Amino acid sequence: MMKILENAVDAIEIGLEDYKSEDARRSKSAIRNIFAGMLLLFKEKLRRMSPEGSDDVLIKQSIKPKMGPNGDWSFLGYGKKTVDVQQIKDRFGGLSIQVNWAAFDQINKLRNNIEHYYADEAPSVVNEIVSKSFKIIRDFSKTYLEIEVADLLEQSSWEIFLEVDEVYEKEKEESLASFNAVDWTYSSLERAIKHVRCTACDSELVQAIKYLVYEPGLPFVLNCKKCGNAFDLEDVLNDCLEEEFGVEAHIAIMDGGDSPYADCPDCNEPTYIFEDDCCIRCGYSQVHKDCNVCGTSLDLEEAYEGALCYAHKKLLEEDDD
Repeated sequence: MMKILENAVDAIEIGLEDYKSEDARRSKSAIRNIFAGMLLLFKEKLRRMSPEGSDDVLIKQSIKPKMGPNGDWSFLGYGKKTVDVQQIKDRFGGLSIQVNWAAFDQINKLRNNIEHYYADEAPSVVNEIVSKSFKIIRDFSKTYLEIEVADLLEQSSWEIFLEVDEVYEKEKEESLASFNAVDWTYSSLERAIKHVRCTACDSELVQAIKYLVYEPGLPFVLNCKKCGNAFDLEDVLNDCLEEEFGVEAHIAIMDGGDSPYADCPDCNEPTYIFEDDCCIRCGYSQVHKDCNVCGTSLDLEEAYEGALCYAHKKLLEEDDD
């Protein structure tokens, strides 16, 4: 077992020991170590794929070219710094190595939240981080390192992973079941609600248990299974929509396309969803679609002010003067 792989295993197992500790302060250490171990597994794959004699070129941040005696080119790793997260993603992309980056990025985001915003006690999202890390570690080890996690880790560490994953997945299923029982009225909201997180502890184990139909403008209370916090959907609606549509909106801006949502002219929130033709926060819907004079399509702001485009509205105002 090479040094990087040994360090990866050590980090993961130390992290799991911290996780099982009754000292809540060690939770930060737990997620820090497990995350570091996951990155080291990625680097181990790059090390294995680096050509012999290249000074582990694929795991080095800096690369320099070298000309051989016959005029052929090769590349060598340079310096002691190894690849960062974005470089790992880039190199894996070029090497056709697939990782669930959406889950990885979510883990990384939660890890940063805990590091910077939770000072004392471990929030409930630690269970989520351990469970989701387990899935990535398990799949990556088996697929790309050809090692079963059960063989990679001590039996006690393997059992901790299994226990956390089983419990977390059961609780997540219960949360999703509560959402599936609700008539969300809008297809966009039905998808976006899956991104909801507790406003107090940031856990995704949130349930809808009080209301069975969503109506814009009316209260809709959600409950956190972990900390018991009750909060209104209105408090997290923008965040849920950003998670669901943010990437699509960004691409639309870059490519000059149409955004999937816009600021509602009635409540001024970014919750007017074009696929539903409605603001899912306040219920406002665009009544006038076309200008009554020229027939051109009206945007949200124009339609909110009447059934005329800005050009003909201006002409009408000038005639009145």
